[in-house]
Amino acid sequence: MNMRCCRYMKFGYANASLRDNFFRVSGPLDFNDPFECRGCYIHFDEALRKYVHQNFERLRFESIRRTNSTTPELQARFTEEFLFKTYFDSASRSLDSSWINAVNETVLMLCFVKERGLKPTSDVLFWSHYADSGKGVRIVFDLPERPRGGVYYMKEVEYCEKVPAFDCRKMDAWLQGKEFQDYLERISHVKGKAWEYENEIRMIIPRRIPEQMKRVPFAHLCPREKDGVTHYFVRINYDAIRRIDFGPHVDLKQAVRLIEDLKHEKGTGHIAFWQATLGSGSYTYIYQKVA
Repeated sequence: MNMRCCRYMKFGYANASLRDNFFRVSGPLDFNDPFECRGCYIHFDEALRKYVHQNFERLRFESIRRTNSTTPELQARFTEEFLFKTYFDSASRSLDSSWINAVNETVLMLCFVKERGLKPTSDVLFWSHYADSGKGVRIVFDLPERPRGGVYYMKEVEYCEKVPAFDCRKMDAWLQGKEFQDYLERISHVKGKAWEYENEIRMIIPRRIPEQMKRVPFAHLCPREKDGVTHYFVRINYDAIRRIDFGPHVDLKQAVRLIEDLKHEKGTGHIAFWQATLGSGSYTYIYQKVA
């Protein structure tokens, strides 16, 4: 099943992406939401106490050696309660930062707006926030929910009041099995209710793609270095592009040049071109076909 979705972009970025046949993809650490891919945990005290109890002798020995506690008096302080309090702060801080890092090391994402359910008032905001205040473009796609070969998958963002919880009592089983991966997959597409107006859908792409899959559209990842930083780009499938909309303030000469350039590319004859104009008497955009 195909999903109709779109990306609002600055004109220069869109032009380069269409010309080079690649879109830039990002890990969640690059996103602007500080709660992105953030997990939370429950029953942490209980799980940590169980861990300390089951591993007490080893933890006690490591603590004595690390602190060079050579006298019986110093060694006597390393009780289960003492070790629990010692590990509590560092373990909780580590767990707080581990969620987004785990997702970031595993996948890259390409974010779209789902056209179904898109409100006209949100459309106005997207042009302003993501398309250079109406001087950019909107590219509309029809994308398979899962392509042949399963290289990526599309996932609608779920908007929640609370962060999905990780049950630390299942820590050992989760870290070793499918449940942990399912939790990481869940938090990769959950955001707070404040973002609900974005009506977002995400293309989620594994960082490591099997060699035999690299010819599949939207599968080939291309790393490029800039200023010492590696950026990743994913191949565009022209067949998936349904239309390109120009913002209300796009320079007409730029728009004509982009249209002419695309017409020379193989497999782009079906793409329609529209322009957003300010509605009369309303705070919404009206779209008119230009080519």
